[in-house]
Amino acid sequence: MFGHPSRAAVLRSVEKALKASQLKYEVKDDGSIFLGAMGDDLPINMGITADDTNLTLNIYCFLMFEIPDSFRDQMINELNTVNNTINNGSFFMTDEESRICFKIVQSYYDHIPSPKLIQNLVMIAFRTVDVNDGKLKNLIPAGILKKDVMYN
Repeated sequence: MFGHPSRAAVLRSVEKALKASQLKYEVKDDGSIFLGAMGDDLPINMGITADDTNLTLNIYCFLMFEIPDSFRDQMINELNTVNNTINNGSFFMTDEESRICFKIVQSYYDHIPSPKLIQNLVMIAFRTVDVNDGKLKNLIPAGILKKDVMYN
């Protein structure tokens, strides 16, 4: 074997996985892949990208509500608690955004992740977010909760 698998090859494997799962998706100009699903109570958006610098396949889910500044500290504590109960991936918030994201990372240092592995990771991400998003949303009083305008 010479070198590492390419980003393009990894993203082709992602597309095979999504087609095999009969999931509709969109490929952006930069190769990133976006798709969505409807959870039990909220929609879940997902972005998938391959990072050639770190040789990782990154799967992100975006929760569809905003965190008011007054609840950020409480939410960070709750995310830490939730993260200790899951085996694969983690929830996080960034300083720049008032949203919660979920992320799973899979290395492709020495091989391309198989479509079957990618299918499994995508389903784990959707299920983990679906199980936890309502609980996280319910920490915010209904009067100040800001849902994504697309889903109001």
